[in-house]
Amino acid sequence: MIKLKKMLVESIPKRFSGYFDNINDNVERLEKNVKQLIFDLGKEDLKKESSEVAALYKKHIIEFKVKMKNFERKYRD
Repeated sequence: MIKLKKMLVESIPKRFSGYFDNINDNVERLEKNVKQLIFDLGKEDLKKESSEVAALYKKHIIEFKVKMKNFERKYRD
């Protein structure tokens, strides 16, 4: 006889949804400001600095955004 194991799907309670909304709003605002900084640095002929900020943006902010989305998908109802 095949035994079926009941899998528990743990989820984060809905009362925490405000935190996710705030994080998403703040990340969007941060992205907008960083993109503007990159653009303005480039306009001032600070290409090296602009590239460095762009690399940090790509490495940390975009990575965080993707990981947070995956976390939400995994644990939110």
